[in-house]
Amino acid sequence: MEEDKLQEKEFFSWEEFSAFFDAWCERRKVLFFVKNSVPLSKCKWATAPPRPDVVEALKYSSVRLVCKDFRGSSKPEQGGQHKGCCASIVLKMSPKKDRLIVTECQLAHNHALCPIEFAYYFKKGYLMANSCLPVRTTNKISKQFVGGPDVRRLLSYCKSRDHGVLDVLTVLDGLFASDPNAKVKLVFMEDKVIVQTIFFLSSRMMALSRRFPLMLFFDRMVGLNEEFDLYSVLCVDGAGRGREVAYCLTQRETPDLLRFTLASLVQSVPEVKLQVRCITLGVEIAHLEAVKELLPNARVQICRSQVLETLFSKAQELGAAEDERIWPLLCRLAAAKSPAAYQQAAQEMKVILPQRFVRYFQRHWQPRSEMWVQFWAFETARNVNACELLKQHQRRLLAALSPSPTVAQCMLDLLAMQVGSEAHELDEGELATHYRAICKPEPAGLIEEELGFARHGRYRFQETAEGYLLHDGLSKFAMDQALTRCSCSIYTSSLLPCRHLFATRLRTGLALFDPGLLHRNQAALLGAC
Repeated sequence: MEEDKLQEKEFFSWEEFSAFFDAWCERRKVLFFVKNSVPLSKCKWATAPPRPDVVEALKYSSVRLVCKDFRGSSKPEQGGQHKGCCASIVLKMSPKKDRLIVTECQLAHNHALCPIEFAYYFKKGYLMANSCLPVRTTNKISKQFVGGPDVRRLLSYCKSRDHGVLDVLTVLDGLFASDPNAKVKLVFMEDKVIVQTIFFLSSRMMALSRRFPLMLFFDRMVGLNEEFDLYSVLCVDGAGRGREVAYCLTQRETPDLLRFTLASLVQSVPEVKLQVRCITLGVEIAHLEAVKELLPNARVQICRSQVLETLFSKAQELGAAEDERIWPLLCRLAAAKSPAAYQQAAQEMKVILPQRFVRYFQRHWQPRSEMWVQFWAFETARNVNACELLKQHQRRLLAALSPSPTVAQCMLDLLAMQVGSEAHELDEGELATHYRAICKPEPAGLIEEELGFARHGRYRFQETAEGYLLHDGLSKFAMDQALTRCSCSIYTSSLLPCRHLFATRLRTGLALFDPGLLHRNQAALLGAC
């Protein structure tokens, strides 16, 4: 009997049941809908409640599904009314509170099943859509950029907090409220109301990518939580710091993330397409050919220290003896200052290391030597320690992110990290020392005072055709594109860098110690008459 196969069948998530039920209905050409349900989030418990991850997975404590003809029809059939169909399925959460179980099923219909009617009414993913958003809506907007009005419309469609979709949309609504020019691209799993990928960047991040497009870094934070990884695109600002210009949160094992992220960045900031000259990636990043397609003038580099660690681990895995010469040899190989030095180290490798490793190296790393050997490195990148820059970025993320965050919480943490992150890195004492070294005591004291206001002031910024506009809550001050001049009375009276210039430089990544800021007041410099 069909009932016997379904009775007591277990499901460990509402998504699992939804996928099973879609296939089951398609095979039998039957139409069911949810007659009533009890969401777990609204249950009251006499004993310990289910864990939050179980509530998220199962969604309901009980669900009753009934045939589409449950109410019957008033159309006369063979001299009388057609009675309502009794076919139904009941699921309940198990006593262990870790799964859904089919506790009742009556699958005999009192009417003929019509394939034409089924084809017209059946909507794949209906059960998932029923809990939050219509599947047709998520399928339509998936892989598209969304704006504030789109997010508000989606919020108006939401029926529940299922899948964390409502939380994600609420965060995005807040982002657009504070930053209408932000860019966001959403990807939903096909035929499911489940967020697969979120690409986003603020207007501040876009400004950084426009000002510092020369070198980019693509970094991956594995294991953000049990489901998602975090990818970041960074630039190098005027002070040599790594600064985020885009984020991509995605479910683990999502393919071709490099192509998706770079394509989304270029769509958001088209100017960078031809300006990027070098992009540095981790050893695990695949599909490097996407870089040439999307950033035609960019060279690909692989983080040298990660290559070294990979080669050393592989040598041990393939049977290399414990030989203290191996690590120095690999270091000389990676740091080769000429093709001859590289070839010499490669020849020595054949003597010291097993043939299996040599074959592995020749197959996987020698053809890409221009991507990781120092001699072939992009000239400007030679002065940037890519490994240290990426490690610093990982440390900042670990400090900023909540433990095992949801996707929505992670987005909040990342956005909070952007707001004021530069101020935390501002070393007023060190900067003041630099200015005292080139300035007379009085102007040096004024500059030190203005540096303090740059950190503690509450400012809003706006890019203009001429440069920047800063709002301090009372007044607006205009600055030029180079951020060397300001319309405030402090600058115009002293011709010394003011708090507004420092705050805007801090935000946009320009160096705060810049002797060029004093070129209009040479009298402030030591040695001036």
